[in-house]
Amino acid sequence: MSWSFKLFTVRGIPIRVHVSFLLVLVWAVYIGQDLHTGNANWLQGVTFMVLLTLLLFACVVLHELGHSLVAQVFDVKVHDITLWPIGGVARIMRMPERPYQEFLIAAAGPAVNIFLTFFLLAVALVWTGPERLLQPVLAVLQGDPIPLSLDGQAMILLLAVNNALLVLFNLIPAFPMDGGRLLRAFLAAFMPFGRATQVASWLGQGAAVFMGLAALLTASFFLGLVAAFIFVAAWGERQQVVSSDYLRGLRVRQAMQPVGIRLHPLDTLGEAAGRIAASPQAAWLVVDGGRLVGILSRRDLLAALKKAGASARIAQHVAREFLRLSPDDALMDVTEQLAPARPSIGVVIEDGQVIGLLGRGDIARLAEVLAAHPGALPKT
Repeated sequence: MSWSFKLFTVRGIPIRVHVSFLLVLVWAVYIGQDLHTGNANWLQGVTFMVLLTLLLFACVVLHELGHSLVAQVFDVKVHDITLWPIGGVARIMRMPERPYQEFLIAAAGPAVNIFLTFFLLAVALVWTGPERLLQPVLAVLQGDPIPLSLDGQAMILLLAVNNALLVLFNLIPAFPMDGGRLLRAFLAAFMPFGRATQVASWLGQGAAVFMGLAALLTASFFLGLVAAFIFVAAWGERQQVVSSDYLRGLRVRQAMQPVGIRLHPLDTLGEAAGRIAASPQAAWLVVDGGRLVGILSRRDLLAALKKAGASARIAQHVAREFLRLSPDDALMDVTEQLAPARPSIGVVIEDGQVIGLLGRGDIARLAEVLAAHPGALPKT
């Protein structure tokens, strides 16, 4: 089951929202009901806060589109952009090998927020005048409560301030924040990419530890959530890059699995389950008279058994579109092609014959072995 829903598409990039984003709206309603001032009632406060939250996340989408559109300039594929409670994430297939390209991609997001900050401040200045614009600043300097009104002028000003805060937050030199990626791009100009990633990720995890301590001292759940995200994401990026270094120079034939059990499209799901119950494979070929019909993954088989029952035919649940690979394809390139695939299985074909299957699990297991013994396989 997918937990994210597509909203729209920009330049071939799907914009999605994760179902957990509803928690942000619940939080906005909770905060908004206490925002009413003067003649404003609780409904106006809730409306103001929800609208402000949605507009702020629209700015987050523009931030991620900044990254994504610059990535497309360098022929880097962007899978999608997903909104989460803590922000937006653009899934980019790979970072370009040239450090200056990664630098420009990483800088594009904060650049969008810098533009939005000055644009919104200009709108606020024209709309409200300099006196109203300076009122919050003077209140802070004098230690007075910040004057709050639930109108369009206040919303424009708050959006400008939040965009400025987004710039400052994203430029923290801690991987995987944009500042950390800028740092990695800078370091990669003077050292190997893998080493630059390790340094940037260690700094990111160090910053996450300090943020976690600050969250404990201030009892801030949101800050603790962000700290945990940064720590885990920095570790994941470091592991991914290290694994990629091990796989560099290898070919598909060195990681593929034998074809193994073949299924027929008229077999029932129950018959297929009986044949493959003890098989370690992640997918199986479905063949009819020597002709390849498609593939059936373990995940799809289990889902079909629950939905359609054991008596249903395999033919109704076969994936007829799949990735075709050559045994001499570079494993690094194939890893990128498999990343967004569903199911994530490629069929290896040589001289018109299927000779093997390759999935992300196979590549991950190979990387584990190479991590323990880097010279286990010859590289080209």
